[in-house]
Amino acid sequence: MRRSKGVATAEPVSRKERGRQNLRITLVGAATNVVLFFAKLVGGVFGHSQALVADAVHSLSDLLSDFGLILAMRFSSQPPDQDHPYGHERFETLAALATGSLLAVNGAWIGVEAVQRLLAGHFVVPASWTLYIAAFAIVAKETLYQRTIRVARRNRSAALRANAWDHRTDAISSIIVFVGIGGSRLGFPYLDSVVALVVALMVLRIGAVTAWEAIQELADRGLDDATLQEIRAIILGCEGVRDLHLLKTRKMGHQALAEVHLQVAPTLSVSEGHQIAERVRMALLRQVADLMDATIHIDSENDEQGSPVLPARSQIEAAIRQALLAAQLPLPEQVTLHYLGGSVEARLQYLLPSAGALDSLHQKEWSIHRALDGEIPGVVRIGVLWRHGDSGDRMRFAS
Repeated sequence: MRRSKGVATAEPVSRKERGRQNLRITLVGAATNVVLFFAKLVGGVFGHSQALVADAVHSLSDLLSDFGLILAMRFSSQPPDQDHPYGHERFETLAALATGSLLAVNGAWIGVEAVQRLLAGHFVVPASWTLYIAAFAIVAKETLYQRTIRVARRNRSAALRANAWDHRTDAISSIIVFVGIGGSRLGFPYLDSVVALVVALMVLRIGAVTAWEAIQELADRGLDDATLQEIRAIILGCEGVRDLHLLKTRKMGHQALAEVHLQVAPTLSVSEGHQIAERVRMALLRQVADLMDATIHIDSENDEQGSPVLPARSQIEAAIRQALLAAQLPLPEQVTLHYLGGSVEARLQYLLPSAGALDSLHQKEWSIHRALDGEIPGVVRIGVLWRHGDSGDRMRFAS
């Protein structure tokens, strides 16, 4: 089980199974739209109903979008590859954009035709049997909407959700067509053209909204504020994390990607910092629904505003070596550097002599400090560590 916002959700289906489910319901929709298109077109032409012809064009746009969605699903269900390391989910977004754009164009065209008929005052009363075609379309499209939206919600498919709402708008438009045909036969012949205009505006609005949502996703729109707060809470609840900054997210089809910088204790080892990052990443993937991957950066301090470029290790080590040899002092076994607050702290590790008084160690440490102070570029503090040769324990004298 995965949790999102405190609610347990079922484990998502596999990419392959998700593709099969989406394709199956889309094929059912395509077959239904073929039947409805020809039924509405023949009924509208021979039954003299402009509204039914407009509804037939709506069904045609549904059919074309179904074919585009089928092609998109064949691509989006494929696993990531070398050319598409993040997967192919955005093919679904492209399908949603195409569907929305097609709906908007068709809606505008139908609306212009309806307005022209209203201005010309040319009205024809539809045949009574066209009511049966409109009623059949209402039942068929509403049933298709219910089945499609269930699959879309379960698989979190934006393209399939857009297709489901396309079925719903078609059902609503068929209801309006039914009313328009009935009103025309009851003595209001202009209602058929009025209904055609209403349907056109509905189609135009749904298409524009669908296309705009797809454009936002293609432009890397991030996750909503509630999900961002959930991600922040999960990260700050992980051991070793002091703070976070530069949290970025983006949608990728039905999934999402995240990137974040974590602030940890500045003196941690690289391996411990990596372990903290891995724990955070696994917690996010486990608890945030639809999160496909998270890129974690480990920082010793908040670098949101950037940080200066300080001397590299090779340059610092070369300066330390030169200064110590010039003072005839021994070279350290290891040099540890901490880049903090725009400067560098250097810690030199030496092997503890097998015999010797503490005073001589203090004297040697003092000599090292005197040789290095002010001589190493970027280094503001020098520390000396003594390592016991047998146990590996460290003793640090005050510096």
